[in-house]
Amino acid sequence: MNIKKTLALTLTLALAVGTASACNTTPEETSASGSDDTQPTQVTNATEQTTATTEATENTKEVPKVFEYVEFATKEVADEGNEGSLMVWGWNKEGVDLISKYSDVKFKKNVSSGPAAYPGLLDRALASGENAPDLFFFGPEYAKKYLNTDSVIPLNDIGISYDEFMDDSYDYVVRTGTDRDGVVKGLSWQGCPCGVFYNKQVAQEVLGVSEPEDVAPYFKDWDAFTETARKVKEASGGQVRIVSGTDDVWRFFLNNRSQGWIVDGQLNIDPVMEDYINFAKILTGENLTFNTTQWSGDWADNMSNHKVLAYFGSMQMLNYSMGFNDGKNKTSGEWAIVDAPSPSYLGGTWIAATKYCDMKASSAQIIRDLCINKTNLADMADGGEFVNSKSVMQTKASDDSFGSDILGGQNPLPVLIRAAESLNLASVQEEDETVNAAWIAAVSSYCAGDVDSIAEAERQFKATVEDLGIITPAE
Repeated sequence: MNIKKTLALTLTLALAVGTASACNTTPEETSASGSDDTQPTQVTNATEQTTATTEATENTKEVPKVFEYVEFATKEVADEGNEGSLMVWGWNKEGVDLISKYSDVKFKKNVSSGPAAYPGLLDRALASGENAPDLFFFGPEYAKKYLNTDSVIPLNDIGISYDEFMDDSYDYVVRTGTDRDGVVKGLSWQGCPCGVFYNKQVAQEVLGVSEPEDVAPYFKDWDAFTETARKVKEASGGQVRIVSGTDDVWRFFLNNRSQGWIVDGQLNIDPVMEDYINFAKILTGENLTFNTTQWSGDWADNMSNHKVLAYFGSMQMLNYSMGFNDGKNKTSGEWAIVDAPSPSYLGGTWIAATKYCDMKASSAQIIRDLCINKTNLADMADGGEFVNSKSVMQTKASDDSFGSDILGGQNPLPVLIRAAESLNLASVQEEDETVNAAWIAAVSSYCAGDVDSIAEAERQFKATVEDLGIITPAE
């Protein structure tokens, strides 16, 4: 599970930069039971994305351009190496354990000591080819970094056709696995769309209602959220807040931009991010959160002490990051889910083949077993996973017996499917993690009063991005 890494890496610029230069250790190897250049033969699945927006930004956002998936001729492949020699790399055991559970392919695994070391180790292996993996796992924050290079080969080059997965996949999941030219190189078994998980007991105390249909209007858009935040604080005498910290919700703005940070080589601040900096200032200035840092101890404590109404996140966060799986959080059954004011996602793991892969047939089989096989995906869904299969998710969503014990038996899938279907990732770029961290630093300075204006915060942001060499200073 990499959702902690996904947001934690964006909290400070130093952390984002530090992650890029990992230590020089080598992952432990254990055992478990280059592509030819081609020309595209067709352009497939041209999709025009729609963007869920708040009323405040609805008239200022540009419609994203049509996005085209580019497909090559699917190759006939075979394994050139010995059985059992297929090497898989990951930063934790989640992915390799799934291979062991759902695939009969024999493989070796290199699991690094954690997410901080993993990128550096992988970078060196892909650059040199020494002990390089056939397959490797990566999170969305590193997708464009790796996929926009020739170190990772198209799925077509290991014998996987788009027809095998495209129609049943959520577009944002597939798009994350593409390079800048629209060539699909990686797939995921996961979809991690988000909703608002709220505590029903707290809702009854501060809002006077507790059922999802009654609570949903309080989160219908960001204006409603702000008014709800004020109501929660006032009704509780300052003892309860709507969310634990401002950074709980910032990616719900980030993931609804029409354009990325860099446009034609210049820094671009989307109107949605202008909305966010004003929104963050209101939350901070009026003391409408506890100002915790996401993934911190205080943030986690507020999940079980009835001091916070809601947490924004995916099923991965609910199941693995809120303390229910290890019994630390005793509030299981008190929670429910409603739609977030705007769609977002949190987490996810993708898998792709490298140019050093000499076990293409077996590599393709692993990807099929994890990411395409509906029987396996349905089993994952039964275990609480939101999987990247529209048909599986729709089946579970319409099943009256399917629900989450944490949510008191409520079926979260109708809410999460709506988010998954409306997500647009046209703005995702290779430099995002570093630029995101610079933006958060600038917003934090403004909210803390270290800079006097939004204009000054944006100048600070631009100067930082220029210093990093991501854009060229204007003459």
